[in-house]
Amino acid sequence: MRPDNTVDLGVVQIHKKVIGDIAAAAIKEVPGAQLATFGILGSIAEAFGYKNYPSVSVTVDKDHQISLEIRVIINYGMNIPVVARQIQDVIQHAVEDAVDINLKEINVNVQAIERKT
Repeated sequence: MRPDNTVDLGVVQIHKKVIGDIAAAAIKEVPGAQLATFGILGSIAEAFGYKNYPSVSVTVDKDHQISLEIRVIINYGMNIPVVARQIQDVIQHAVEDAVDINLKEINVNVQAIERKT
């Protein structure tokens, strides 16, 4: 029996897709930014409830540290470095709060500027 009277019930594993989903959801909190989209197939799949975020890449290195690559579209007139830092901060806090993982790096790749009409 363990001295602290706890029972080990096993291991909790979190798929890297879950971390990508958290990051994708967090970006919605940043005004003036959105995930880059890749064609109509992603929109159709999402309409049927399938979440596919090709704009979010999650990699795990040999030391089990997690890095994110986020491809975004920024609204015209926004300060790009400021928005990119906001994206990094929001994602970092969302992942830490949800799964208690510290990310090695969050790389924001601005794919386009969009004018709102």
